[in-house]
Amino acid sequence: MDVTLNKCEFSSLAVPNNRAYIGVAREYVGEVAKKLGFEEKDRLMIENVVAEIVSNVIEDAFEPDERAAVEISCERVPLGMKVLIADQGSPFDPSRISTADTREEPEQGSEKGLRISSIKESVDELEFHNLGPRGKETVLIKYLKNRSVADYFDACELDPYLQPSLDRTQVSKPVEVTIRPMEPSEALEVSKCVYKAYGNTYAFEHMYYPDRLLELNLSGQVFSVVAVTSQNEIVGHLALTKHSEDARIAEIGRAVVKPEFRSGGIFTRLTRFVLENARSEGLIGIFGQAVTNHTYSQQVGLGVGLRDCALFVGYLPQTESFRKITEKLQQRESVLVHFMYLHKPPLQTIYPPPNHRKMIESLYLGLGASPQSREPEEPHESAMHEKSAVRISASGPSGTARILVERLGADVFEEVKLRWKELCLKRVEIIHLYLDLSNRQIAYFVPHFEKLGFFFAGILPGTEAGDALILQYLNNVPIDYEKIHAKSEKAHELLDYVRRLDPNQL
Repeated sequence: MDVTLNKCEFSSLAVPNNRAYIGVAREYVGEVAKKLGFEEKDRLMIENVVAEIVSNVIEDAFEPDERAAVEISCERVPLGMKVLIADQGSPFDPSRISTADTREEPEQGSEKGLRISSIKESVDELEFHNLGPRGKETVLIKYLKNRSVADYFDACELDPYLQPSLDRTQVSKPVEVTIRPMEPSEALEVSKCVYKAYGNTYAFEHMYYPDRLLELNLSGQVFSVVAVTSQNEIVGHLALTKHSEDARIAEIGRAVVKPEFRSGGIFTRLTRFVLENARSEGLIGIFGQAVTNHTYSQQVGLGVGLRDCALFVGYLPQTESFRKITEKLQQRESVLVHFMYLHKPPLQTIYPPPNHRKMIESLYLGLGASPQSREPEEPHESAMHEKSAVRISASGPSGTARILVERLGADVFEEVKLRWKELCLKRVEIIHLYLDLSNRQIAYFVPHFEKLGFFFAGILPGTEAGDALILQYLNNVPIDYEKIHAKSEKAHELLDYVRRLDPNQL
């Protein structure tokens, strides 16, 4: 797997914090978008969004007589174009974002504040990063128009697979298949398999777009593996996904096996092939997410050495379904996160919150690691940064968001509370909070976060926040824990623990 993710067709422009330069920023991103092949309608959307954000920065981030700069950078990414808008002004306050919804081109100075609804409709990915003393940045990604699998086939060719009349406890006749990396010409067939298996409910929408799937593979962000018969029929797919350029762990998933080939060990063989390739990539480990409406995917993960470390309650939208396995979910789907070190775990020190220390140590032990646990320290401002660095990423289609504390500052609770409130107001249903267990002081704030309604989800080594303690928050999401099915003893223990701590169950 090629994991070299160098910047491609990168450029940047710095403009003064003067409203007269908004048009310059607008024209710059428009010209880059044109060069990258965006249609006029999408170019206009990008221009409008950038003009509005730059306008907001100039209005709100600086004092009237302050001289400073706003930096805009554009970069070609596998799925299209990334625009980053950065400044050294005052911290971003999402509570000041206007929720006015308009699709008209904004008049410069006509409305103070971002119109978040129109921005979210105009771009495909949107993130806000408060970087403490390094300022703040807004990241936008707009996908290039690609044809989805539905544009390549007639409707009858995309009818769902017919499930053979076979008891799931039976094992299908072994079929000779070859497991190998996906070839560029096979992306279309993989997309077809996903569509026929999941309909249009699959959360990772790029799987429906052959060009996107191919670009992600060529960039090294995704490594797709397929199972192919002697007649060159693709009957299964699995992928390893890196979620950032400097990721130390990768996710194993995007799995699909045609119904008539299920129960024949193909999923396990795909998984083992991906694992062998991952070991040589310098990653410290891999993780996967197994659904809980049935235990089959959990069994496969356990069979190849992954071990349960977190339970994400209600993580997937209720609309997702797997044809002929789960036709309709009765609630948002919970997933068990399982992890495996690819090499011997490093010796490290963690500072878990006292109320979760026993469970955290047990989860690490299940992963084959034995970090040294120390009592967390009470925060001292002299040993903390003045400002926290917090990163927020959200997925609109799945209704989830992640708050990641990258650097602990004296204002961390107020900062997280502000982000949590904003996400709740935007009706994000599931919010996760990632906290670095190697930080001596961060555990002190856990009870404060729990008073907001966050509760224990588990741990995940090697994240962008380090070895992360993950807390979760359900924004008016009803969960019936009786419908969550766990396979392993550790998963049952974790399920009981999370259920007891869920404030929505009290």
